[in-house]
Amino acid sequence: MGRKCSVVGCHSTVGLHYFPQDLDFRRQWLRVIGLGESCELPPYAGVCKKHFTRDSFANLMEFELGFAKKLLLKSEAVPTLGLPQLRKELPALLPSQPGDFGRQSEVSEQNND
Repeated sequence: MGRKCSVVGCHSTVGLHYFPQDLDFRRQWLRVIGLGESCELPPYAGVCKKHFTRDSFANLMEFELGFAKKLLLKSEAVPTLGLPQLRKELPALLPSQPGDFGRQSEVSEQNND
């Protein structure tokens, strides 16, 4: 099976970086890429270089000059670019009973008089 980026919606197969071994750091990556902290990934899963800022790499200049064959991530690097828009939990805006919206409108109208 070929490797591809694990970020939701990304299908890149180049410049992949493995998930961190540290469980807390791994959970942080999973959360920001849209998979959720408890997602189980295969051992070969990774995130492509498109999702990291230039300062996330320890050897960017060497890589760009041709002195390094692979980009190396800094130990504290976290994917931040081109990530899915995560849905925020919305506050309970729906009425608990049908008709509550109408009652609220009536109260609002009375207060405006």
